[in-house]
Amino acid sequence: MLALEASGPGAAKPTPLDSFLGAHPLTKAFLEGQIPPPVSYATVSYFGVNAFKFTNASGKVAFTRYQIRPEAGDHSLPKDEIEKADANYLSNEIKERVSRGPIRFTLLVQIADPGDNLNDPSIVWPDTRTKVELGTIEITKTVADNAVAERQLLFLPGTLPDGIEAEDPMINARHAAYPVSFGRRQ
Repeated sequence: MLALEASGPGAAKPTPLDSFLGAHPLTKAFLEGQIPPPVSYATVSYFGVNAFKFTNASGKVAFTRYQIRPEAGDHSLPKDEIEKADANYLSNEIKERVSRGPIRFTLLVQIADPGDNLNDPSIVWPDTRTKVELGTIEITKTVADNAVAERQLLFLPGTLPDGIEAEDPMINARHAAYPVSFGRRQ
């Protein structure tokens, strides 16, 4: 943030931001890889960044990350519509969309290859990794008052079914922090 602040229009080249991004290639890749805003919550893929250990009944282990892919496909707003979009366009659009019928996503896991980093969520695994379809997520309605519903939700990422364990230590940190956040929302 300090480098960004010091890199205004009159800053000498290379700017402090240029120097920071040169020294932090993962940050630069993240910033340059951003997609435009989606047309809808129903037209954007969601990628889990944390690794999980899956163990089947025979004891075979696979390390995975979740992917949630929209049945409607990935669609971004055209550049000329981004500035014109209402601040609440995504919330408004999803209510209208779900009133016409269910919204579906395919739930997949991407399986790590040996040597893939399991503990650093900033490192993207190559898209060439094997993916296994786990099922379908279907959204059939929205809640009447989303702000109230959000305050009542408590997501605990470390609460997992038998056979699935957190591999990335960030999951345990988030699992401990989320109840604190929930308490503050109350």
